[in-house]
Amino acid sequence: MTDALFRPKGHDQVRSWLKHVIAADKANGGYLFIGPAGIGKSALALEFAAALRCEAPVDGWSCGKCNECVRIARGVHPSVRGFAKPADKSAFPVELVRDIVDEASKKRLEPGRRTFIVADADRFNDSSANAFLKTLEEPPADLVFVLLAENLAQVIPTILSRCQTVRFSPLKNELVSEIARDWEGLPVNPDSRAVLVRAAQGSPGRLRAMADASVLDTVREFLKSVERDPFHASDALIASVQSGADNESKRAQLREVIALLSAALRDRMLAAMGSNDLKPLTRTVESESQSTDRLVASLHRLDDLRSSLDGNVNLKLCCDAIALAWPA
Repeated sequence: MTDALFRPKGHDQVRSWLKHVIAADKANGGYLFIGPAGIGKSALALEFAAALRCEAPVDGWSCGKCNECVRIARGVHPSVRGFAKPADKSAFPVELVRDIVDEASKKRLEPGRRTFIVADADRFNDSSANAFLKTLEEPPADLVFVLLAENLAQVIPTILSRCQTVRFSPLKNELVSEIARDWEGLPVNPDSRAVLVRAAQGSPGRLRAMADASVLDTVREFLKSVERDPFHASDALIASVQSGADNESKRAQLREVIALLSAALRDRMLAAMGSNDLKPLTRTVESESQSTDRLVASLHRLDDLRSSLDGNVNLKLCCDAIALAWPA
């Protein structure tokens, strides 16, 4: 029988540490898996949940083949539940937190550990966090919470203090390239593919999202027009993200555009310092005309704009600011 669980590559140290937790039978009531989006936190949380219930562990970890592991992998196990912020919401709604608390208080349907995997833990507001605190601090003895978050600075301190933090590091570019080797939809040109891999910053999931949204084409069109007319470039940029199904999808696509533009700026910074080892996305001449300080200031501005997308910033104004910040 094949392995039913998806095993993300990398994160061997995290798996090894979680194995020791299981072997010592010392699982805490709350864990916070922190790291960039798309690097495998959710999949490894399922591996951990399966390992807590596995009928035939292999080297102290989930086998992926027993009845428990298969049901968990298929999302039909009553003792392993997943929760996430609705796609059309910018913050974790308090009504959903109350549902989680209510589910936690119910008696288990089957013996053994229960695991609740809660995504978007960095999108709690004060109301939703306060509704969650007592249950997170004193969960039922059979229940383990695994919270998932991308930005540690945005996790409310009272949530953070009640969890054991487990850090996930970005993968090496070589490993991301290996994972994506047979993916459809990525550029055939190796230089273009390398640009996307660098922009993904160690996240296969981000690479997939950038390819699916044709972010490379969007950025190239933006760069062709921004030198001639920044506001025309802004209009084209906002038009390219309007295809998103909802506001959060549009913000997600614009985040990936900014990530690729930031990667292009880092390439230009290297060129300004005399290094031309990286294949250019934006440079059409041998030497960089802007100073390193100017490029760094633009990079910081893009980082600020990307962070602002977590709030309620107007998308058109954000595109205007991107165009004006770009060092032509």
